[in-house]
Amino acid sequence: MNINLTPLQIIGIILAINGALTGATAQLTDLFGAVVAKDIVSVASLGSAILGGIITSMSGQAAQIRNVAAMPGVERISVNTTANQTLAQAATDPTQPKVGATTPEVREVLKDTAKGA
Repeated sequence: MNINLTPLQIIGIILAINGALTGATAQLTDLFGAVVAKDIVSVASLGSAILGGIITSMSGQAAQIRNVAAMPGVERISVNTTANQTLAQAATDPTQPKVGATTPEVREVLKDTAKGA
């Protein structure tokens, strides 16, 4: 069985487990005792706080563009003049060869958009 999980999905699964552990204090106390249950809940809570910040930074528009461009089967992401600044920056970034303007004229417009003009 081949499971293809992205880093965001893995972090999401960990956050779900941490959420369940954090909410299961009574059950953990019955299973492991008060001291161990407190430790488990503390670690799960701290982990959720840290991973929540990481997932926030990894799930922005720029990351989504990079993730889609990296997908097998995606030849090119064509961007038009209605792009926002983030997408325009990706479309004019020479390190993003699979993301680009639909035409050379559009590329000139995207350069201005990328600068915030």
